[in-house]
Amino acid sequence: MSGNLERRQRVVVTGRGVISPIGSSVLEYWQGLSNAISGVRKIIEFDPTGSACQIAGTVKDFDADSYFSRRENKSYERFTQLGLVAAKQAIEEAQFQELQKNYAEIGVVMGTGVGGITSYAQAYDALYAGPKERPINAYTIPRIMNSAVSSAVAISLGVCGPNITINTACSSGANAIGLALQWIREGRMPAVICGGAEAPVTYGLLRAWDALGVLSRKYNSNPEKACRPFDKNRRGFVLAEGAAVFVLESLESALNRKAHIFGEISGFGSNCDATSMTNPDENGVAESMRLALKDAAIDPEEIDYINAHGTATRLNDPLECRAVSKVFGKCSNKLPVSSTKSLIGHAMGASSALEALATLLAVQHDCALPTLNCDDLDPECAIDPVANKSRKVRIDTAISNSFAFGGSNAVLVFKKWKK
Repeated sequence: MSGNLERRQRVVVTGRGVISPIGSSVLEYWQGLSNAISGVRKIIEFDPTGSACQIAGTVKDFDADSYFSRRENKSYERFTQLGLVAAKQAIEEAQFQELQKNYAEIGVVMGTGVGGITSYAQAYDALYAGPKERPINAYTIPRIMNSAVSSAVAISLGVCGPNITINTACSSGANAIGLALQWIREGRMPAVICGGAEAPVTYGLLRAWDALGVLSRKYNSNPEKACRPFDKNRRGFVLAEGAAVFVLESLESALNRKAHIFGEISGFGSNCDATSMTNPDENGVAESMRLALKDAAIDPEEIDYINAHGTATRLNDPLECRAVSKVFGKCSNKLPVSSTKSLIGHAMGASSALEALATLLAVQHDCALPTLNCDDLDPECAIDPVANKSRKVRIDTAISNSFAFGGSNAVLVFKKWKK
């Protein structure tokens, strides 16, 4: 295995971008994460009265008109808008124009779970919500395509390399980042733009998740208290929207152009539980972590922090903790394991990309991020949840866990950049 590791390209992060409920820049996102600021709020974009859950992690400071022309606003669904703006942040930070001569060799791979769900709803409303049919928006098809965001990124830059959209439900963004890692390692291209984008906060989807019984229903009047991962009194997650995008680059390319390096991505584990459409399997979850560690050629003892999937559902949290125990053994109850969904909610296909960025930032700043609202740790969750306040601790290597309906798991390993 060591020979193969020596031959493959090392992959580093040279650009980051984010639009989230707690900030629409990397600095704002970090400040929100490290200061345990909740982005969960009462839904005001539509009337949520018919739903038992009436709160979500929504982006409050995003003005599409300030980013896009009138025609672009017609063409781009909200998830595409969020993803494209985050991608432009990452591209600017990476000083991507320096790679322009290689644009034909640069790829784009983005993840999303439901894509243009808002435009689906508008099309159905035009046909069925009223006494007679109304015209359907002529831009409906390009707006609802899951691939719209990756295509918009490529078109805006003129990037002609592979353009792929990943949909593995809630692990979509992490699988997109993992695929980008593999492309660069193999020497297929010097850089890839990758991440995830989602805007699922619609009345129909809110009602659908509520019907499944996994949304928090208790805290409509106190939204910031709603998402309680690992807490004994947790009652489910809240929907969220957002996007996080990276520029990944081969170390050789980054050093050649003297790019600023924010961290190294050294491992990726992806598998399927092959057990249930809705219930995760702890053996499959544990195996995805083992695969990521093996891919990074590190031992479990070398991990300093875990950013958990941590949905705050009754089933998921103890199962993930048991899987962590299977992999990390007696170290697991001392290892900082936190869920940033407690701060921003669950952004479905984008959640794993947002959490990957949170993990990278934790490594950069030597700071274990907080699990908000973990006031009374569930005895079945035998971990250190970094309850309610961030903690300064040396973090050289960390993992980001993402698990999804259908049993599609993805785990990423981030390392502090060292020359």
